[in-house]
Amino acid sequence: MITKSQALHILRPNAQWALRDDNLEWLDKTQTKPTEKEIQDKIKELEALEPMKRLRSHRDKLLTETDWWVLPDRTPTSEQLAYRQALRDLPSTVTPVLDPTTRLGISGFDWPIKP
Repeated sequence: MITKSQALHILRPNAQWALRDDNLEWLDKTQTKPTEKEIQDKIKELEALEPMKRLRSHRDKLLTETDWWVLPDRTPTSEQLAYRQALRDLPSTVTPVLDPTTRLGISGFDWPIKP
């Protein structure tokens, strides 16, 4: 879940403010205070991006774990190359959704099977 604080940090970087019981006290003299609508819109935007962010993060970890397969002194198998390509293709071929019941908090697709 994206918080109001996270949204504020993105909307107004380095701004001075305080949140007390969900009430925003604007302390910054150089930046304008965002409206509640701006804050809520940013929260919705960030929440919509979260599933893909989680997918990409885990996908990158899986690719890193298999980088040694493609070192110059190795010859990867076709299965290994296909697995890595399937991982790279994931962001353009699936639409993950937030799912708090899974380990990564996303579902709606299948991960490629590592050979």
